Amino acid sequence: MNKVYGFDKSERLCSSKLTDILFSKGNRSVGCFPVRLVWMEVPDGEPGRIQVLLSVPKRRFRHAVDRNRVKRQLREFYRLECGELKHCVKISGKTLLVGILFTDDSIWETSRLFPRLRTAFDRLLSAIVSDNFSYQS
Repeated sequence: MNKVYGFDKSERLCSSKLTDILFSKGNRSVGCFPVRLVWMEVPDGEPGRIQVLLSVPKRRFRHAVDRNRVKRQLREFYRLECGELKHCVKISGKTLLVGILFTDDSIWETSRLFPRLRTAFDRLLSAIVSDNFSYQS
């Protein structure tokens, strides 16, 4: 049983091989400062599956506590707002790899960060739908 508001281990992008493919061949990206979303459609994966990678660079946040806080914010947003994206991918029967990259040097308050993330996810969804992703309601 899939939870609508969940972020299971199967949804996390842990494979270094897939991560390399995402950043070398998956040059499609959308963003809204301070977040950039890199995504790639994988035709030969498990149908209707999304795998997500969260990245907060050590170069920008020296302390692990700060990096973990930002990653926690990103995970919580994805957990709450991924329903529409999951629905779109499930209907299309494709596999989607998504990298969520945080690009700013400072920690954002959650109330300021979530609207920016919402904008980035809306752009991602519209790019997926308009990019011959065969989305049908």
